[in-house]
Amino acid sequence: MRTPGLAAFLAALGDVPHSTDAALCAQKSRDFHWFSPILREALRGRVAEAVVAPRTEGEVMRVARAAARARVPLTCRGAGTGNFGQAVPLKGGAVLDLSDLTGIRRLDPFRLRAAAGETLLGIDRAAQADVRAELRIHPSTRRTATLGGFIAGGHAGVGSVSCGILRDPGNILAVRIVTAEEEPRVLEITGTAVETVHHAYGVNGIITEVELPLARAEPWVECIVAFATFAGAARFGLALALADGIVKKLVSPIAAPLTRFFGPLRPACPEGAAVVLAMVSEVSLHAMRGLAAEMGGQVTLEAAEGEGPDRVPLYEYAWGHTHFQAIKADRRYTYLICIFPAEGTLEAIERVESELRHELWMHLECVRFGGRPTAQGVPVLLYEGKQQLARLTAALERLGCRVANGHTWFLQNGGMKRIDASQLAFRRETDPMGLLNPGKIAGLDEGVEVSGGAADLPASGWVFECEDARRPLSPHGDARIAF
Repeated sequence: MRTPGLAAFLAALGDVPHSTDAALCAQKSRDFHWFSPILREALRGRVAEAVVAPRTEGEVMRVARAAARARVPLTCRGAGTGNFGQAVPLKGGAVLDLSDLTGIRRLDPFRLRAAAGETLLGIDRAAQADVRAELRIHPSTRRTATLGGFIAGGHAGVGSVSCGILRDPGNILAVRIVTAEEEPRVLEITGTAVETVHHAYGVNGIITEVELPLARAEPWVECIVAFATFAGAARFGLALALADGIVKKLVSPIAAPLTRFFGPLRPACPEGAAVVLAMVSEVSLHAMRGLAAEMGGQVTLEAAEGEGPDRVPLYEYAWGHTHFQAIKADRRYTYLICIFPAEGTLEAIERVESELRHELWMHLECVRFGGRPTAQGVPVLLYEGKQQLARLTAALERLGCRVANGHTWFLQNGGMKRIDASQLAFRRETDPMGLLNPGKIAGLDEGVEVSGGAADLPASGWVFECEDARRPLSPHGDARIAF
């Protein structure tokens, strides 16, 4: 055992389920970081020495106490659906598997509070059945992702076209955490302070419960609309996103080359055509059809949610799943992540498509970002090396995009999380010994002998714009710098 205090830690767990089985430790030390060829190589062999699976908050506190007293690192995980190595332990120790921490604590038509291990699909089914409500936002991994994992590692998803991203005020109501101290505390984080623990990879507290607002459940219809060009698909996607009277949950323009990987959807994706994957409420279906016809689109598929080809939800071809469909065919495919400007969005998309379409297969997600409709780009490419990614990143920024780095496990180097003095102070308060997911904040935990992967990509990070849409509210600056 590499961790000196591991034996004492395990002995102190009592009847809290735990294992040192090598195969289980390897399985629970992985997430979807292998989407990135850089992270796949850099994180090879990073494995925990034990897996602990508490079932109650009391057991979580027992684990935290034992870890603090034995100085054993803890890496929290849910279903492991993150793409950035969030759940990969860099310093051995134990993986804290929270998927057995389940239960819905509160449910009414307006809000839901549940334990961190509840799956998002289970939450949505309960809300729809009991109060005719549903989550505002969920990832494309809804079938397996856990609530705590989504809050700790996610940032946006299905629903962001109407409700914005998770960090927008009001999208997370409260987070309950357990501190990593010799005498652990339970803290309730509310209001704007929830941003401290949101998308923080569990470095500053063990999430045990989350409270989210709910929306009215809608009879969603999954649609595919085909266009002769990607520019036409993007134009329609942005128009649909801007159509306030049309109730929608998903708007994903996708370039023609990517639909070859869509298996059961292929009959609805004409050869050479770009498509828009959309989910609209049944009440808005007629209006969506009219907008599509007006803009030269052909509706090639309509189905109730989850009732389309092979009964696979349409959102499992969008967001991170678009790249997943490609990488199933060839593991050399990877991706970049960018945000197009709120002003001149279509023009910026057309510039990128015109200059880079032979290297980047365009995939957009229409979102509300910083309070304004725009598009998040997740283009797919065949990986040739770090220099290629750096060149394409620079080209995207030159063409008007802000680019996040999807090939690093450092929080601030990804460009989606701002780490400032208050964040670091909170981490020192909740994890004074640096035991929670060590190595995930650049400039700290230098004892972790591993580099930051592609943290040196010249990615600027994303700017969250304020009311006047000109002055940045939370500038990230150069994503190569620790804030």
